[in-house]
Amino acid sequence: MDGWIDIGALELTDRKPVRIAVDGDAVLLLKTGNQVFAIGNQCTHQGAGLDRGVIKIAGSVNTVTCPAHGSMFNLETGKTMRPPATKPVPVYDVKVEEGRVFVRPRET
Repeated sequence: MDGWIDIGALELTDRKPVRIAVDGDAVLLLKTGNQVFAIGNQCTHQGAGLDRGVIKIAGSVNTVTCPAHGSMFNLETGKTMRPPATKPVPVYDVKVEEGRVFVRPRET
């Protein structure tokens, strides 16, 4: 199925992060309106769980801030927007079909 991984039927609540496993990796899923983001759940600084971080939805730039040391990541691109982290987190494409969530690693 073109690299799509079936995560299953998930109830996604708006702006409430959900931690899932994708091929053994922790992934953060976040629904905002009609859009669903999926990024690696571990901060690239020291590995803290981003699902416990602060989510900011601000139109064109949506972010999550690491709860440990304040690194900020763009939810769309995974890029670091504030140190101390300097490496981006992995990003996944997401689609929802018939109530089931599918993800696949985004090619960079």
